[in-house]
Amino acid sequence: MTTPADELRAATQKLRSTCNAAAPGPWTIAKVPPYTDPLLMSRFEETPADGEVLIVGNIDIEPEDQAVVQLLHPGVGLALADLLDDQADGDDEGVINPWALAVARAINGSAR
Repeated sequence: MTTPADELRAATQKLRSTCNAAAPGPWTIAKVPPYTDPLLMSRFEETPADGEVLIVGNIDIEPEDQAVVQLLHPGVGLALADLLDDQADGDDEGVINPWALAVARAINGSAR
């Protein structure tokens, strides 16, 4: 039987493996000459250099969705993994935070 702590640890593992495999953040989405379509970039300062452009071409997503992509870069995911890992053993009374468990379940794709 899967315990809430198991669910938190599974989400932590999934976050860490996914975020460690991704280009580091923060990420930026912007139009930068000479490109005509928006670029998804990592560690962008003024102009993209080799290794800084994650996606070149039309990343046809709405500005609100672009904001989410920029906000939730791998650095955020790793910090969230640390938080969930900390919650896996519960508080002083051994109680697991229900919001942390809800986040873990969303990451794990769990319906419960």
